[in-house]
Amino acid sequence: MSKRTNLEILQSVFDSMGDADAVVAHYTDDYVLELPYAHPEKMDRTEGIEAVRERLVGAFQLFRFTLHITEVYPCVDPDLVIAEYISQGEVIPTGRRYSNRYIGLWRFRDGKVCFTREYLNPEIARAAMAPAGD
Repeated sequence: MSKRTNLEILQSVFDSMGDADAVVAHYTDDYVLELPYAHPEKMDRTEGIEAVRERLVGAFQLFRFTLHITEVYPCVDPDLVIAEYISQGEVIPTGRRYSNRYIGLWRFRDGKVCFTREYLNPEIARAAMAPAGD
């Protein structure tokens, strides 16, 4: 696929946030999600479209947000998109605002996303989810 097509697919993924089924419709069956800094003691890795769908269902019950691409970096490999993006939204149980910055490596195969490694500041999410008074 072309770099432009893959970037359009990524934008469609971002536009689908909040609907787990719509998001995973853009993923391969063997999709892998890695969040290297989500847990300090280990790499957070989820493998397979069903496991990722379940994870997204849970996340979308906690967070309501949009993602906006702020920068895309050139890559020699047309099936790799490296992008910076921001989230804007809220943590549903606390009502607190949630805004984070990300850099993601998005790998594509046959018109679908097959791998994502996403870097974000997990402390921002933890603070937004903390009970009142913390």
